[in-house]
Amino acid sequence: ALPDEHEKLLNECNLLYWAKSLLDFTYEYIDHCIVAAPTLPSFPIPRVHFVEAGIALAFFCHSSNTQGTSEQAPMADIKAGMFSAVYLLEERVTSGTPNDQTFTKFIHNKDYGPSLDKDEYGYDVAVFLSFTQHIQYEKTEGLAFISDYQGSTELLTDPQILT
Repeated sequence: ALPDEHEKLLNECNLLYWAKSLLDFTYEYIDHCIVAAPTLPSFPIPRVHFVEAGIALAFFCHSSNTQGTSEQAPMADIKAGMFSAVYLLEERVTSGTPNDQTFTKFIHNKDYGPSLDKDEYGYDVAVFLSFTQHIQYEKTEGLAFISDYQGSTELLTDPQILT
């Protein structure tokens, strides 16, 4: 039903908001450690972020009747101004990866280690994301960390947060 879909998508957006916050917090910690270190890291730090997203509601402009037409199924009486559909709009995940690989599952939500083998494209990002889980777990004193990292090597989507 529409109200259920609306609630699910609001929860999805809220989850994305909190995942962005946790990832930003992680990068702030990493950046702080780099500034405080006597030398720069000998390896590049991947810079990823979650997609921008939002909820879109489609509204009825006029009331409908319950009669319908011969080509339509009867509809419940819908008042003008009520929303008729709800959509989650997300930034498109793309990248210029080898073999046009644009979507990768870096870490599964049932595991804390990389889902990729060492020789697979994106393995270094997967290892880094595993490291971010460790920071999040430690800095929240075991309360939360992002799981189910997936997307491209620059843009992530559809996270889960384990608490």
